Parts: sequence; C-alpha cells; structure tokens
Amino acid sequence: MKRMRKPNIDAHLTVIVTDKDGKVVLRKRQKSRSFVVGFLNALYTDFSSSPSSQNWLLNPNIVVGSGTATPTINDTGLESQISNGTGAGQLQYGTDSLTTPAANTNTNTGSMTWSKSFTNGSGGNVTVSEVGAYLAVGNYGSSTTYFVLHDLLPSPITLSPNQVLTVVYTVTIST
Repeated sequence: MKRMRKPNIDAHLTVIVTDKDGKVVLRKRQKSRSFVVGFLNALYTDFSSSPSSQNWLLNPNIVVGSGTATPTINDTGLESQISNGTGAGQLQYGTDSLTTPAANTNTNTGSMTWSKSFTNGSGGNVTVSEVGAYLAVGNYGSSTTYFVLHDLLPSPITLSPNQVLTVVYTVTIST
C-alpha cells in the first residue's frame, strides 16, 4: 500500500537585488515561517460569508520594513514599514504580481508566486530587514484588510541608490 503524505501548505521567500543595469547582485531564498493569524481570518471571512454577499480576496500588497522584532502569530503589520516614495529612507513600491496557481500531478503539489519590486530612488542607502503582506476581503465597495505574512530577513539588505529589491513569495500546497 502506498503511504500517504501529510497535507501541507508552505511558503518560501526569495529576495533579489539588482543594480541600475538590471544585473543581479544578491539572491537569497529562505523558508517562510510567517503565516500570521490574519491569514486564517481572511480565509474565514471569505469562506463564511453568505452566498449573496459574494466576498472575494483583493488588493494583494507586499510591503517591506526596517524592523527587527521576531514575527509572532498575532502580528497585524510590520514593526517599521518603509514608506513609498523618493524621499530619504523611502522606496518606490512597484505593482504586486500574482501567477496563476499551477498543479503538478506527478508530485501532488500546486504552487503560485506573489511578487513585488521596490526601487531605491531616494539618493541614499535604505536598509530592509523585514517583509510582509496584506490581503483584503471585500464586496461591492467595502473591504477588510488582513496582514497575512511577516518574515525577518536572515540579515538586513542595504539598497544603494537606484538598486531594486524584488520580493517573491512562493506558496506551495501538497497532498
């Protein structure tokens, strides 16, 4: 008899730094241990809504920060989120990008990626040490936002002017 694997959901975090010419100067990948209770709250809100309310998940938003506190299950945001902009200590936030989930029937796994780039247009160095993400559950004009992921980087990343940090979360399920 074939032994069944335990069902699982995992996430990995990849950070990539490129210079002004697009050359990769740093790439790090780590297992994300960061799902926070907001992830369950977003699922619960979506799953428990009545059919007439037609809730859906929207507004994915990866964010970066300079905090150093260890993530906890009850986190509701980054310790110190870096603002979007070109002023001192700010980064220019790109657009979130999601891939369509794909299944691999040979390995009984499925995955999708969620990514966003951050450009240092501030003229000075900006240090990133934490990463997180929000999802909103909404219907017809109203929504509730949930903080769903929070990771500390193994070591802070200092972005020089014109460098770009790309954050990629890969979420994988298996049966």
